[in-house]
Amino acid sequence: MKIAFILGGGTYWQSLYRVTSDVAEEIRKQGHQVDFVFWENPGPIEGNDKYLKIFGLNKESKLSKVFSKPLIALLGKHFYHFLFSPLFCWQLKSKLQAEKYQAIFYHGMSCIPLHADKDDHYVVVHSCKYENFVERYTGVRRHIFRWLYKKIYSGKKLLTVSQDVQDDMTQKIGARPESIENIYNGFDFDRLKAEIAKPAPDSLPDSFIMSAGRPDRTKRFDILLRAYAKSNKTYPLVIFGDGKRLNQLKQLANELGIAKDVFFAGFCNNLLPAFRRAKLYVSSSDVEGLPTVIVESLVACTPVVATDAGGCRELLNGELSKWVVPRRDIDALARAMNDILQNPPEVSYNNIAFLDYRRIAKHYIALSEQLKGHQR
Repeated sequence: MKIAFILGGGTYWQSLYRVTSDVAEEIRKQGHQVDFVFWENPGPIEGNDKYLKIFGLNKESKLSKVFSKPLIALLGKHFYHFLFSPLFCWQLKSKLQAEKYQAIFYHGMSCIPLHADKDDHYVVVHSCKYENFVERYTGVRRHIFRWLYKKIYSGKKLLTVSQDVQDDMTQKIGARPESIENIYNGFDFDRLKAEIAKPAPDSLPDSFIMSAGRPDRTKRFDILLRAYAKSNKTYPLVIFGDGKRLNQLKQLANELGIAKDVFFAGFCNNLLPAFRRAKLYVSSSDVEGLPTVIVESLVACTPVVATDAGGCRELLNGELSKWVVPRRDIDALARAMNDILQNPPEVSYNNIAFLDYRRIAKHYIALSEQLKGHQR
């Protein structure tokens, strides 16, 4: 079979590719062709992947930017993508016509500008749309964006990467898809373990509590700092990530009197070796899909405390669920950090064996066979 994974504006070094590449490679080993398709420059093209300069979406073309920039300023990016979707779909189909793909999977946000595609396909939803986007608005604007997302995702074959993402789509957005089921991101645990075994940056402490992500409104590093200040502070806290709110977090650390115990490590190209030194990983997020950092931490045998966001409870199941705490509960997060460091559980990739990339690849192949069978 010939299968297309549409990543759209993604690149080879962003998370959407990282959580799909192991599965794609396994599908190829099973004798099928899987091509990643981008409309932004992803870097040097690998294998039979495609970089398609779609007018109105591509940012390298001056004419495309001249067309899209004023319309996005007027309508906003989401409504621009929604209204001009027929134009984008026509271009994509024209450029891919010779490939004759038998199964197409739109990953992440790529489905919004291509929602007008009438051919049989799957949309893979990687994040909570209401909690991550719609909820930031109030009043009429919230109702408008909820309507927009409901319109885009209704009538589609949806695949969601966690049960929380599925509940967000059906209960909070109110979408009425043709079908919906979960398909987890798949990981090659041996590959991750090999990356984890590489040398960690020399600048890191020998042992520390770790967290990572872009410091935005959803990661809630402010909650983490307040919880850490209330904890026993057994180890220093290292936060990886860079963004506009970083200075606010540094100021908060000063106000809480913990600045000497908190290290803001900035952006890191490869976090995996850092997990090996970490005594604990903490996720303080309000919103998640299926957090890769928790997967990586467990593979590194590093225990995790997490807020009950996205697929965290699905990853921290069984005995590990005792360290999943309510979102924004500073005291509960502090207690959990203390408890787990006093009695750390043994964790490994065995806790998340259901994410094995070979198992997920079989699921994708079965779904692709269904699409192939429906082709006219």
